[in-house]
Amino acid sequence: MEFEKLENCLNDLGCNQKEKAEMHKYYERHDIQSVIRLLRKRRQTILGTIHKEEKQISCLDYLVFQLEKEIQA
Repeated sequence: MEFEKLENCLNDLGCNQKEKAEMHKYYERHDIQSVIRLLRKRRQTILGTIHKEEKQISCLDYLVFQLEKEIQA
């Protein structure tokens, strides 16, 4: 993979400078397993954010539902 493509992907993933530097270091050393480990860690972080926001959406939907019931009562 070209360095520029890797950099663009890491930016799209929302990686911070420390994460990007660490991945670049491993990539330059051809330590692909370590890069994969860090990418999987980033994936878990993103999933955690998604789950948190899904919970917030569910709460919001519940509140709207309850308030709409009050209007109809």
